[in-house]
Amino acid sequence: MEGSMRHGFYPVALRLAGRLCIIVGGGKVAERKLRGLIEAGADRIELISPDVTREIEACAAGGRLIWRNRPYAQGDLEEAWLLIAATDDHALNASLAEEADKLGILSNIADDYESGSFITPAVTRNGPLIMAVTTSGASPALAKALKKELDERYGNRYGEAAERLGELRKLILAGDDSSEAKEELLRLAAKEVLEAGIEDRTPEQWLKGLIARTKGRALS
Repeated sequence: MEGSMRHGFYPVALRLAGRLCIIVGGGKVAERKLRGLIEAGADRIELISPDVTREIEACAAGGRLIWRNRPYAQGDLEEAWLLIAATDDHALNASLAEEADKLGILSNIADDYESGSFITPAVTRNGPLIMAVTTSGASPALAKALKKELDERYGNRYGEAAERLGELRKLILAGDDSSEAKEELLRLAAKEVLEAGIEDRTPEQWLKGLIARTKGRALS
C-alpha cells in the first residue's frame, strides 16, 4: 500500500485495568515506565528485580504493585498480558522479547524498541484528554519537546472542555432523536465548548441551548 512503513506503528489506546502487566527491571527507566502504567489505570502490576529505586519501593509499599525481589525466572511471563523489559542487561531484554513474542504478549523493550511489539509515546494528560506523540523511535528527545509544547498549548482548559463534552454526550446519546440530529448537536457543542460562559452551565442547560440553536429538534 502506498505510503505504508515497513516498520511503522499503529497508534492505539489500551485499557489496562484488570490485566496483568509485568515490568522486569528496577532502575530509573523501569520507574518511568511504572509511572506511565499507573497513570493509565493499570491495577495489576508486578515488577521483578532484586534492586529497585526508592520510588518503586514506595509504590510497592503503598500497594500499587507487587514487587518480586529477585532476578527474572523462566515462566514469570506465563500469565502476563503486557511486558516491559527495562533491565540494564541487553541479552536478558532480548530474551524477554523472544519469550513474549512466543506467548503472544504485548512487549516494550526499553533498549531496543524494534524487538518489541509496541513503543511508549511521550504523553500529556488533562482529565480525559490524552495527547501522545512519537517519532517512531527516531528521536525520543523531539517527542518530549513536542509533548511539552502540546501541554503548554492545550492544557487544563482543554481537559476541562473534554470533561464537559463527555457529560453532555451522555445526555444526548440517551435521547430518542435521530442519529443525524445527535451528531449535529455534538458537532455544535465541540465548536462552542471553549466559549465564555459555557463552563457555568449545567449539562442540561447547555443541551437546552443547543437544541434551541438547532431549530428545536428536541432530544426527549
